[in-house]
Amino acid sequence: MRLASLMLLGGLARAWVPASRRLSAGPNAAAAARRRRSRLRRQSLAELPGLIDLGAFDRPALEAYVTEELKAPKFRAKQIHEWIYDKGVHDFDAMSNLPKKFRDDLKARGATVGGTIAKLRVEQVSQRDGTIKRAYEFRDGSVVESVLMPYEDGRRTACISSQAGCGMGCTFCATGQMGLTRHLTAAEIFEQAARFSRELSARGERLSNVVFMGMGEPLANYKNVMAAARRINDELGVGARHITISTVGLARGIGKLAEDPLQVTLAVSLHQATDAARSAIMPVNDRYDLETLLGAVRDYQAATRRRVTFEWAAIAGENDDVDAARTLGALLKKHGIRDAHVNVIPLNPTKGYGGKRAKNGAVDRFCKTLETEFGVSATPRVRRGIDIDAGCGQLTTSVLEDASEDAAS
Repeated sequence: MRLASLMLLGGLARAWVPASRRLSAGPNAAAAARRRRSRLRRQSLAELPGLIDLGAFDRPALEAYVTEELKAPKFRAKQIHEWIYDKGVHDFDAMSNLPKKFRDDLKARGATVGGTIAKLRVEQVSQRDGTIKRAYEFRDGSVVESVLMPYEDGRRTACISSQAGCGMGCTFCATGQMGLTRHLTAAEIFEQAARFSRELSARGERLSNVVFMGMGEPLANYKNVMAAARRINDELGVGARHITISTVGLARGIGKLAEDPLQVTLAVSLHQATDAARSAIMPVNDRYDLETLLGAVRDYQAATRRRVTFEWAAIAGENDDVDAARTLGALLKKHGIRDAHVNVIPLNPTKGYGGKRAKNGAVDRFCKTLETEFGVSATPRVRRGIDIDAGCGQLTTSVLEDASEDAAS
């Protein structure tokens, strides 16, 4: 089998190229080459000789691989897809409606499901609420964390990472304290959600929501994030409105999102309502101040007619009192932000930040002030997975250090 190589962040990735795209001659050669490079970027595979990760293929690429490379009927691709995503099966031998010869051929060619992730390094389960946190290692050694949150009403929400580390430098966020290692590929992002989805499907449940609130700034890795989001919508069956893209406030990325046909939900990490206070904890505010950011949000709403969520980490004595709520309400009113919801999250502790979580009473008063005085919807957000550092702003690969220490003791 012929492989085409593509240099990506993190090393040399190998991707299978459909035969129909291997030759580009004639007047449309340049356009064909651009499409081929685009396909390679989307379908890039992990760096492992002979590895073909079927989980890294979208539907058209899987069909092309089955028909062109394996010389099998197109419906075999549909069968494989149903086994992986509808039934949660990733062992070819268990795919009983596939001929044994076909299954053997897949294995002989090095095909796998989920091989984009090299291995699961650590898994922790919250004893309080059943939240699951995992540390995954990719083929180049980069590690990210992903979280699955079960709710009593039946929702199953995956919180996934878009980068290894983060370059935004938010002082209260454990990931921001790490710094950025690299962007994740679309396949690496998608596989985090796909693994949770397969496991849930295997026990008769389904992945209902996906939030891009794990490690990294999603809008800084826009193309790969949106490619993964489309696959989550199309292949995992998660509704677009149930996919949330979070940002610290990259105004240009918000502008792109306004033009994207996939109708995802936008969440903006705000946390302070004056430039001086916000810049002190979120360096991105020096680049996109509140006027620029909220202008982009206003334009986004004008273009999409969709509600925007603002995230507010409530820090005791810093931004959790009635005056802070009034400053926020006045800010949203000044910039014409009409249809918005504020999620107030008592600060989750991290080792690198000395702030304390706001008390429940203060959070309730904050929310009530926004609602009664400004008509802004606001609710306290339930803190989940706190006992395993799986809460908002807590994701960091330090879990590996902790596991190593436990093993050595």
